Amino acid sequence: MPGTENKKTVCITGSVWSGRRSAPRHMLVKDGFKRPLWFTTDRPVNDAQYRRISTSKFHLANSLGEVLVSTHYGSSFVGVMREDYEEALAAAERGVLIVGPPEIAAALAEALPQSIIFALKDAQMDLSEHLEQTKEQGRLHRIDVDVLAPGAWTEVHRMMLETIENPGGM
Repeated sequence: MPGTENKKTVCITGSVWSGRRSAPRHMLVKDGFKRPLWFTTDRPVNDAQYRRISTSKFHLANSLGEVLVSTHYGSSFVGVMREDYEEALAAAERGVLIVGPPEIAAALAEALPQSIIFALKDAQMDLSEHLEQTKEQGRLHRIDVDVLAPGAWTEVHRMMLETIENPGGM
C-alpha cells in the first residue's frame, strides 16, 4: 500500500484503565493514530466503532482470509477486517491503533509481525497466557501502571511514544 511504509501498527491490551476508562483508547489518537472499524456478530464489547455482521458472513470472511484479527466473545465474534485495517492505515497520519483483549493482541502480533504490542498492567498483575508467545518473541512491551500516581498516564504515553519510535530500545 503506497504511502504507508513508515506507519506503525500498535495494539494496547491490559487490565489497567483510568477512572474514566478511556486513557489507553485515546492516547495515541491525538498523535496521529487512527482506530479501525470493528465488526461484531452480536453486540459491541467496548467503545470502538462497530458494524454488525452475521455469524455466517464472519465465517465466510474468515475462510477467505478477510479477517485480520478476531476473538470469540461470549456467543459472538468480534474483531477487525483486513479492509477496515487498511482503510485506517491509509487515513492515519502515523499508524493504526487497536485496543482490545489479549487474544486480539496475540492474533495481531501473529498476523502483523511488525506490530508493536503494549500490555498495561498493575505491577502485581500477571500477563495473560495469550501473550506468552509474543513475550517470548520479545515483541511485547509491558508497562506497569499505578493509576493512582500523579501523572501516571502522561508517563505511560511518553513511554509508548518512545517505544514506537524505537521498538527495540525498551
